Amino acid sequence: MRVFTIGSCFARNIEEKLTGFDLPTLGFKVPRSEWWARPNGLLNEYNPGSMRDRIWSIRHGRETSELIVPVLNGWVDLLLHSGSPVTKQRASERQQEIDNIYRELPKCDAVIITLGLIEAWFCKSKAAYLNQMPPIKVASESEGEYVLRQLDAAEAYDLLDQTISEIISFGIGRVIVTVSPVPLRSTFLEIDAVLANSYSKSVLRVCAQRLYDKYREVDYFPSYEIVTTSLGRSYENDNIHVQDTVVEHITNYMMELYTDPQ
Repeated sequence: MRVFTIGSCFARNIEEKLTGFDLPTLGFKVPRSEWWARPNGLLNEYNPGSMRDRIWSIRHGRETSELIVPVLNGWVDLLLHSGSPVTKQRASERQQEIDNIYRELPKCDAVIITLGLIEAWFCKSKAAYLNQMPPIKVASESEGEYVLRQLDAAEAYDLLDQTISEIISFGIGRVIVTVSPVPLRSTFLEIDAVLANSYSKSVLRVCAQRLYDKYREVDYFPSYEIVTTSLGRSYENDNIHVQDTVVEHITNYMMELYTDPQ
């Protein structure tokens, strides 16, 4: 059975526990010189806009080369959440590699989407949601080309609704939506990060419920509630990352619910 995982770092946690399944996202790897953590960690998608754009590009395509921008030591891809600067050629090659991974999605039996946050940078000329803040020098020279958006419930839902509709149009009959329990470390808003996190997760939880109510192919899995109702016992000492044993417990529970024990 083929399962495609989309979303924040918690999606990477889950896919590592899905033993016995064919996971196309595990086929993407970069050297440690480009990303120091998981070899496929650059696949992380955090906001509903960037998720929608990735899914739409499978069928409709899009021009993304101009979203590779120069920095002091090379070039960075604004569609990725992080990563070390590379050559422009390598950044273009990597975009193609990621596109090839997403072209495997229509061939999958199920999709797991982990929703992360609602703060999103947007490129006006490309009508594209980014995965990271554009470099200050690039943004200052572009005269308002890049703007920060805090998606409200209506905007986030509309983007996710388009995403789910597109996935279902591929013939995929099972989409599991969850909200990442990993909190914001910081915020671009002029409020405390704790408040920004509470609002972000609340909006995404509302969106997930509405998607569940609308589509028979969608189910909501409560990984967010499992972790956050444990009075902090599920987190590492940094109060951000979820303990590996808890992730394993959550994934095992998911497997009990959605798979045949045989």
